[in-house]
Amino acid sequence: MDKDDIELFVAILGTVGTFILVYLNLDISDTSSLTSWIPSIFSGSIGTVFTIVFVLYILWYILKFIGGTGLLEDAEVDVHLRELDAIEGCIQKSGVVWKGTAHLNRGEVENIEVPYKPICPKCQTGLVDRTQVPSMQEQRQNPSYGSEAQPTKVFSCSNGNCEHTVARDTDQYDEVKYLFERHAKRITETRDEDYSLRTLVENIDNQVTPQSVWEQYARTVDDEQVSTNCFH
Repeated sequence: MDKDDIELFVAILGTVGTFILVYLNLDISDTSSLTSWIPSIFSGSIGTVFTIVFVLYILWYILKFIGGTGLLEDAEVDVHLRELDAIEGCIQKSGVVWKGTAHLNRGEVENIEVPYKPICPKCQTGLVDRTQVPSMQEQRQNPSYGSEAQPTKVFSCSNGNCEHTVARDTDQYDEVKYLFERHAKRITETRDEDYSLRTLVENIDNQVTPQSVWEQYARTVDDEQVSTNCFH
């Protein structure tokens, strides 16, 4: 039960109480009528005080029983948000994965870091810069290759069992940095969305970490560039 539900419950309870007083023809300005059923030791002003305290206690207990779980969950989320100092995520573009870190200050992006360390999306091994020259057989099989085929800059997986290789674009790294920053700010600067930071933290079943926030984000949004393939 959220705050609005609790307020509605209190309003309904107050309305019901007023109806009972009116139905029983009790004069709420006359406290003696309200405490006439109380033993003499609790009558008068003392009886009124005890009645008020008793009613408040009952209301507090009911609200605690009905809304306590939600309030405790909200408090726990607030603690996680205060302690969360970063979001770690992966951006996948053109067959290469890059890992970035968004450093947070009070829930806002303070700094973005995306190291130049391309990662293989298939085996999470680091990729290396290489220059690939078509072999004579490849040149014969592909008529577009001339006799003096130009070398191609590529990212190649250093894992010999993987053999993942993709063309290397000089602008790709800058584009990835902008993409990661956009997603990080989308998480932190939106409110009341499924991908907003608070909602993501609320929906994490295990420990809240910079990595688990992004994993929850990847499960929430439908974006092929939002990846988890840089996590080992």
